[in-house]
Amino acid sequence: MTTDLLRPRPTWLPLATRIALVVSVVSLFSVAAPVTSVHYAVAVPLSLLVSAVLAVSIGIAPFVPRTAAAVHLVGLVALGLLTAPVETSPWPIPVTGIIGLSVLLVVLGVRSTWRLTAIVWAVAAVLPLLLVAVTPGRWDQPAVWATSFVVSAGDTLLVAAAAVVIGQRRSIRQELVAARRDAELEQARRRTVEERSRIARELHDVVAHSMSVVHMQAESAPYRVADLPQEARAEFAAIAETSRTALREMRQLLGTLRGDTAAERAPQPDLTDLPALVQATRAAGIPVELDIDIDVADDVDRLAQLTVYRVVQEALGNVARHAPGASTVVTVRRLDTRLRVEVANTAPPAGTVPAAPPDDGGFGLAGMRERVSALDGTIDHGPVADGGFTVVVTLPVLVPAADGGSR
Repeated sequence: MTTDLLRPRPTWLPLATRIALVVSVVSLFSVAAPVTSVHYAVAVPLSLLVSAVLAVSIGIAPFVPRTAAAVHLVGLVALGLLTAPVETSPWPIPVTGIIGLSVLLVVLGVRSTWRLTAIVWAVAAVLPLLLVAVTPGRWDQPAVWATSFVVSAGDTLLVAAAAVVIGQRRSIRQELVAARRDAELEQARRRTVEERSRIARELHDVVAHSMSVVHMQAESAPYRVADLPQEARAEFAAIAETSRTALREMRQLLGTLRGDTAAERAPQPDLTDLPALVQATRAAGIPVELDIDIDVADDVDRLAQLTVYRVVQEALGNVARHAPGASTVVTVRRLDTRLRVEVANTAPPAGTVPAAPPDDGGFGLAGMRERVSALDGTIDHGPVADGGFTVVVTLPVLVPAADGGSR
């Protein structure tokens, strides 16, 4: 049973249903108007008007069921009052009225709630008695209006019940589909959390441990090695500081992966941290110059600043790996509504370690592309004629909001 309900519906079914409804509405109007005018001697304009109201109310029932039901019932009352002067049967609900009411109940039962369908049926069932009560001229014809009452109430009851069953099955189907979708989303979220936790464990056990060892060795080197030159002490101090920064960011990353909200709210690097990054790179033996406007960070959102920092960090890391000792210039400029970042290095000095390909299977440039694309920016990178390498990134600038976001 559940499998049948979850089975996808044919793609042609919604279109076929709409076409059937339109055909029913047009057919009902085409038949009801002349029957009302000829058989019940109602004026043509009035018969056209009442038939149009009854037909149109059925057509709009899928979209505004309550309004359509109210209009249709009013139309039935008008039809009963207009046909009352002529002693013709069936009355007060003609055959076309019963057919139209049945179609309306089908639409309500399938597309609306069972309560509304039941209320409309009950009102429509009592309607013939009310019309008889306000039409004294028809009191002496109980066989006519009693037959109309029984036929209309009985037939529409069967139709309404069948429509409600179909509608309830449709509702159960939608609920099951929604429940299955929610379950799939929950399973995907659980798998994502588990994968993030696994990555966090691997980072903690491998990378964080290794960085801790580097930090401890750099910190203890001046005490373990006798007669260490001052330049070497400065190098070890720079290594220790860099490893501390890496450990701090690693702990923040691990907290984010594990869903720690405090870690997610921790301060992130921005444009004001670029001088320190350049200084640390310079201490590693790479001549780097930073050319940045003093007030460039005043009206740049935090996410763009973080992206610029990570791009410069990765680009300088590539220089250290692939072109050690190469002169490098980092330029950050504000161009109207865009932020332009350029990291350009020359060819490495002769005698250094041979440069590896800039994108030798790692994820550095790919990560830069993903960060920049996420902000609808552009990135261009590649070798230049003198043997160097250039990375140029352009990002749209969003004015920071008062809460720290952007707008």
